[in-house]
Amino acid sequence: MRIDPLVRLLGFAGAALLGAVALAAQQPATPTPGPGLDLINERCGYCHTTNQVFAAHKTAAEWPAVVQSMIDRGAELSPEEQKVMNDYLVATLATDKKAAGAAGH
Repeated sequence: MRIDPLVRLLGFAGAALLGAVALAAQQPATPTPGPGLDLINERCGYCHTTNQVFAAHKTAAEWPAVVQSMIDRGAELSPEEQKVMNDYLVATLATDKKAAGAAGH
């Protein structure tokens, strides 16, 4: 059976488009400047790149536990800094931030 060259071309183009969409969905978010990002760069950068932090897919409920886990492993954050970081991560990276924002109003 012979496949029409146009059908073959459309198949390859469709596969390439799906791959590009999947890759774009995996790209980390662009960091939003602010005190939370400054803390991430200063305190998390010893072990993680900013891209690693921004590629993590966590919900609003999961981020504080992640931050606490890092503190338990030696990250140095005051309670005030921990709150700033948690607020920043939830506001900018939480996978359910739209739902979290709607629940807060």
